[in-house]
Amino acid sequence: MDPEDIRQPRSAEAGETDEALAPAPSRTSQDRPLSPTNRNSADSPRQLGSGTRRRSSVTSRRSGRFSALSRSASLAERTQGKFTVAGPDDTPQVRLSHEPFVQPGYADLNPEYDQATSAKPVWSLAKPLPRVVRPGMVPTREELLSKFDVPGENSQRLGLDVDTSDLEKGRIKKSANPRKIAAQVADARRQREANLVKKLLSGDVASTRRSSLSIRSSTRPKRATSSGLLVDQLPPVEEGEPLTEDQDQDEEVLEDGPDERSPLLGDQTDSILDEKNVPEDLHPLVAELVEDEVHNHHTTWSVIRTHHREALAESLAVYVQLTIGFCADLAVTFANAGNPNTTAWAWGLATMTAIYISGGISGAHLNPVVTIVLWFYRGFPTRKLPDYFGAQFIGAFFAAITAYGIYYGPIQHYLSTTPDGIVGSFITGPQSPWITPWTAFFNEFAGAGILIIALLALGDDQNAPPGAGMNSLIVGLIITCLSVTFAYETGGALNPSRDFGPRLALVLLGHGRELFTKSWYWLYGPWAGAIGGGCVGGFLYDFMIFTGGESPVNYPLERTQRALKKTQMKWKRRLHLG
Repeated sequence: MDPEDIRQPRSAEAGETDEALAPAPSRTSQDRPLSPTNRNSADSPRQLGSGTRRRSSVTSRRSGRFSALSRSASLAERTQGKFTVAGPDDTPQVRLSHEPFVQPGYADLNPEYDQATSAKPVWSLAKPLPRVVRPGMVPTREELLSKFDVPGENSQRLGLDVDTSDLEKGRIKKSANPRKIAAQVADARRQREANLVKKLLSGDVASTRRSSLSIRSSTRPKRATSSGLLVDQLPPVEEGEPLTEDQDQDEEVLEDGPDERSPLLGDQTDSILDEKNVPEDLHPLVAELVEDEVHNHHTTWSVIRTHHREALAESLAVYVQLTIGFCADLAVTFANAGNPNTTAWAWGLATMTAIYISGGISGAHLNPVVTIVLWFYRGFPTRKLPDYFGAQFIGAFFAAITAYGIYYGPIQHYLSTTPDGIVGSFITGPQSPWITPWTAFFNEFAGAGILIIALLALGDDQNAPPGAGMNSLIVGLIITCLSVTFAYETGGALNPSRDFGPRLALVLLGHGRELFTKSWYWLYGPWAGAIGGGCVGGFLYDFMIFTGGESPVNYPLERTQRALKKTQMKWKRRLHLG
């Protein structure tokens, strides 16, 4: 029989089968990103060659896939032109594979699960850090109203031919003259702010937080809970405390001139720039971007947990991290035969575990130095600092108590032969007599500085952030590396709470006040050295790499001074200093 007589009916069957097996419109091959496994699978079987013998359409599809796999795909094809040292971007299929099953009705009973994960900024070590507008970035009312002048005025005054569209995008021409660069920078900033005013006037950006909240509350679908209350009636958690009328008076005192209203803006200027009833840590220009949080609140404790959830998560993460670390140190001490790098790996994996525990809730700072750096360089809210510091020190204190209780028997047996031999498993300090105070100080200073540089690099979405879920593992490996590097001289605390909490616990357990009075290392090492090194590390990263406006390094000097002045007046009022 002629092969053509066989091929024709089989082709008809294949065509009918192809229609039956054709993907739904929502899952077309055009919607899927190209890859070596599906690049040719979308082609019709007839396009594989007229002389190809196919037993079924399924076989033809398989042969298409095999031929695609057998063909050597280039690097650009495999990565879709997005190859970096950190790896290609994630695909929709991979993201969907990590989505959990959600039974119908679950979101109605637990409305918190149904809201967006980016409803508020989270300064987390488990993902890129948020981008927030800080006071140093925001112009004053007078600065905004003075933008309707000649574009590129400063540059033209120096004889530079500039394009206003390039200035708006920040394209500054290179020059050996710093004055020419400064003129272009000033014009670029003024051009962007002028366009911001135009957007505000055209309605592209909501003028006030109050109006945006009312719009969201009226348009949000209302679902009834088991108690009969609507979800909208559940109390939201605001990102900050609203300013009172007497607090808003600082803005009037700080104005450089009389309150002049522009004929173009009119009364709308006050509504745009008025900071009344707006969280103090956010500016009204971006306040509407912070969605209201809705919480389940099934029990009384759930309400308490809602208002202290970040501090509780931070304390739990520190507790788990340090309990694992202290127990690992004790185990190696009692075994007296372990590799000295064993504890370094234990501390790294413990840090990874802690970030997975609270990275999405509190950010898992685990370290007051990290919190201070994120507050100064990334806009972490000031009002949260006491809660985080308290949580970190309390978690460290109870971690030492727990580890001491777990190893109580071996500790007592070890102390019978080696008095105070277990102190080094809980606290840090010069490991040898020849380690001078200056050596110990700079050991903590350098270690904390390198740690902060690495953390800011991982959190910079414009650098090379790791894939989803990889930050925790990488931070753990960084801690392992730093422990191997800086633990020989002092133990490598790099963290005030990691040393102070267990030191206080050992005093209460009867190991004497000499832990605080015999040496002042606990003050100049984990406190002065680590905090100073962390701040310098943050400055170095922002000065050399980071381009975001939320860093004070990238503020205009006059706006930095104005922001500091506002902060000083705010704290004077709070402390009743006049």
